[in-house]
Parts: sequence; structure tokens; C-alpha cells
Amino acid sequence: MICIYSPSEKIWGGGQIYIEGLCRYMNEKGLPTIIATSEPDTFSCPTITMNSVASKAKRLSSSLKLTKTLKHSGIKVIVLNDLSSLWLAPVFRLQGFKVVSLLHLYLQKKNAAGLGHSDAEYHLLRFSSRFCDKVFSVNKENLQALPVEVEFVGNFISPWFFGKSKASKLYDLGIISRLSKEKNILLFVDLISRLSSQSAEPIKALILGRGEEKATIIKAIQQAGLQDTIDLQDWADRKELPKIYDSIKCFAITSHHEGFATTLLEAHARGVPAITTKSAGFCAEFVEGFGSATGISFSPEDIDSSDFQQSVLSLIDHAEDYYDACVDKASLFDEDRVLGQISTGIESLISKKL
Repeated sequence: MICIYSPSEKIWGGGQIYIEGLCRYMNEKGLPTIIATSEPDTFSCPTITMNSVASKAKRLSSSLKLTKTLKHSGIKVIVLNDLSSLWLAPVFRLQGFKVVSLLHLYLQKKNAAGLGHSDAEYHLLRFSSRFCDKVFSVNKENLQALPVEVEFVGNFISPWFFGKSKASKLYDLGIISRLSKEKNILLFVDLISRLSSQSAEPIKALILGRGEEKATIIKAIQQAGLQDTIDLQDWADRKELPKIYDSIKCFAITSHHEGFATTLLEAHARGVPAITTKSAGFCAEFVEGFGSATGISFSPEDIDSSDFQQSVLSLIDHAEDYYDACVDKASLFDEDRVLGQISTGIESLISKKL
């Protein structure tokens, strides 16, 4: 009855974890849901296979064919995952579907880092949002960016991720992320270099992930002489992540562009405070403005400041003091609060249609 449209390919990150969790949750609540994807083997929930839609042209050309398949399968509601598929809302709405948009990133015009949308794309997405019956957003910025009503839902953390561990801390600062330009891992390397020069004790850092920027990051680590300081590891199985977070005193997000990072919630669920760039969507508000402070938000130029460097070192030194506040804050974004809000909203559309 419900289909989540996922255009992403060769990427597995927070957005994919989110819709997989949403698909599972709605099925458990009696709302039959599948994910339309060109990579069905990457999801552990019901899927329907579609052709590659890696490019905008392929997304458009395949959309009409997909509508026929979905109608034949009894689909009534389509959930368009993120901004990369929002512009298809008019196509699916005109074919008789109820259309829901689930936004992870926030709509913005191209910024200094080259991320965001051109003027034409920006206005097309705003126009397309008017064809949605409901719009949910993982971050708050879209509440002002779009000309329609947007419901802030946030991200969610699953119950199994919580649990106190007595594991020893191996790293002062860690980042778990795709190694892509938008994640700005080079800023993390630069920060570690500056912290190392300020700290009385040797700094030890972790970068865990994979992606197209790996070679560039390795080169930056070598040029900075940080081979013994930064441990660069390949991506780990999701079941292994809790103990990896447990080995980190403080977590870092250095992204140019985020919604509400899954990794931030995961770190907090393990009692780990965080530093995050102000451009990382809801992450900055989450650590500094959502309840008691559980970290620090910063701009890239702040890493030049000795005051900022000292504040990060202080956060690392006192990381254990934030344990309870971090866990309590993460607990506020459980599945029933977040996925339940989306599920209830979609169910109301189905009831109206019937």
C-alpha cells in the first residue's frame, strides 16, 4: 500500500538506515510498505526493484513506468526520499498517488563549498513541494525553506544501540562517516593537527569510513605528519558500531551539509559528547540548544582560534561528565516519537483517501 522511493545508488548512510527503519516500523504497525530501489540487496526489508535512477534523466524517464508497476502492486502512497526525488512529486501526484516527501538535507542555494542547488533547481523543488500531501523533515531548516507546511520529525535511534560499556577509551576524538567531499574530513585532519600542537598529552584520533576521498585524506594525514596520531579504518559492520563509539571520548562532525546525522545520535546513545560544524543541519542545535549542552558547534575558521582548541581539549578531558546528558538527549528521539509521527501522518492520508 505504501512505497518509499529511494533514488540513491552505491551509497549506504544515514538516509538509507532511516528509510529501512521506517519501512520495518510501518510494516510492524500493520501498514504494508516496500522500498523501490535499484539495489534491493542492500535493504533488509521488503523491496521492489526498479531500473537505475542515478541520473535525473533516468529518474524522469523511468517514473511513468514505475507508476504502472506500483499501481499494479496496489500502492496508494509514495514517499519520496530526500531532495533528490522531491522534484518528481508532480509526476506521481498527477498519476493519482498520495505523495509524501521525507527530507533529510535542507533546501538551500549553492553555498561557498559548492553544495546545494542552482537557482533553477531551488525554485523547481519549492514548486514541486506544493504537490505533496505531507512533507516531513529530519532538520528544522526546511520549515522556512519551503512554501508549504513542513513537519519536523528529527532522526531516530533504535533501542538496541543503547547500553553502558566499560570499554577503555582508545581515541580522544573520532569521526565515523562516508569519506566524501561534503563530509569535509580534511577539516577534521586539520583540527587534529592543531589540537596536537596545543595538547600537553599526545592526541589520538579515529577516522572510520570509506569513500572516494580516501586517497586525498591519506595524503593530507601524511603531509601533516599525523600517521601515528590518526587511525584510518575501513567501514565496520553496523553491529560493531556501539563498541567503536565506546572507544571514543568525543565525536566529531565536520560536514559542509547535513540534516540530522544518524552518527550524532548514535554517539550520544553511547554517552559520547560531540563537536559539530554549524552547517551540519540540526546537529549544531542538538548539541548546544536542545536541552543541556552536550558538545560544541563551530565554524571552520574557528579551528584557528586557540580558545576554541582549548575548549575542544577541555570537552575531551571532561567527556565522562556528559554521559548521562548525552544518553537522555538521544532517548528523546526514539522510534515511536519519530517514526510513529511519520506513520500516523501517512495513515491519515490513507484514511482520507478511503
